[in-house]
Amino acid sequence: MKPEEFKKIIGYFVTESQEHLDTLYKGISNLQNTINNQDELNIMFRATFSMKGGAAMLGFTKMQKIVSDLEDCLKLLYYPIIADQSLQKLFLDIFNVINTLVSEIKTPEGLTETKVNQIVGDVDHIHNILNSHLLFLISKSNYKTKINKINKSQDWDYNIPLKLILLDSKVFLCRTFADYFEGLPNVEIIHGTFDQLPFFDCIITGASSVKSANDKIDTRILNFFGQDVEELVQKRIQEEYLSEQPIGTSLIVETNHPVHPFIAHTPSLRMQMSIAGKDHVYQGIWSTLLAIRQHNKFYGNCLHQQINIVAIPGLGTRPGCVSIDEVARQMSMAYQNFLFSLPSRQNSYQKNISVSATR
Repeated sequence: MKPEEFKKIIGYFVTESQEHLDTLYKGISNLQNTINNQDELNIMFRATFSMKGGAAMLGFTKMQKIVSDLEDCLKLLYYPIIADQSLQKLFLDIFNVINTLVSEIKTPEGLTETKVNQIVGDVDHIHNILNSHLLFLISKSNYKTKINKINKSQDWDYNIPLKLILLDSKVFLCRTFADYFEGLPNVEIIHGTFDQLPFFDCIITGASSVKSANDKIDTRILNFFGQDVEELVQKRIQEEYLSEQPIGTSLIVETNHPVHPFIAHTPSLRMQMSIAGKDHVYQGIWSTLLAIRQHNKFYGNCLHQQINIVAIPGLGTRPGCVSIDEVARQMSMAYQNFLFSLPSRQNSYQKNISVSATR
């Protein structure tokens, strides 16, 4: 091919690519509308398909790969997700890389390898983050859909034997609790601390699993209930677990408090280290619900020993370094699985329990 003809083809490619980029920018700028309108999404796919083919034909291999990766991410928008600012920003970051590459083609030097490396930078890393964030939003969307279906189709024809009070001093975590626990019965969300609650039978403490660890029990809980509670907890850990309580277990310990008689010692970490990417929060809530259920069965004929109202702070956010969204998701999954594992008809111990905000 003559240089003049190749230059003309390059010009056509640049002109068409700019039109396709306008289409992509419009779709990304109105991302939620694009997700909700399959026709708009199909228009974006036609744009990426044309750019990808043109880049491959002209030897712009890096541009072809970036557009192809973008196309893979766009395919995930067919799921009914709720777009957030992070998602839009990640799409725009990749868009800006492609836009800059196309702009450089028009310069006298053209798109040299040096320029490509400078422009592309860490775009692969951005793509990985975008893909992970999309999968997270899809998971969250499917989970919300599942909750909505439960709320419409499930007839809670028996009294759930527990009321959960989810509380935290962080407003955002409380809002995230509201998101993930929407539609689930007997849940109250409070922005504040447990010592401000007038009534609860039991509070979960997510301290270390090792008896000798520095963070043996939450300081606020220790100050509220007194030193004797810590000694009782450590004694139980020594007796039942030989000084190291496994992750995924929960001990119901009496506090001797006249209004708040129990704590559930539920370790979420073994030592001071990150538990991000693990299911320790889920295990903690699940094991606590099971421990409370067994406790209530044991005291089936002694109602004043029953645990009806449980205060639950956000587990694993510090020092476990689990994200707020993941904490709420795992806690909700554990509670939902607990609800569906209960028999459809009340056990005898359940029939005698009447749950209310006050006792």
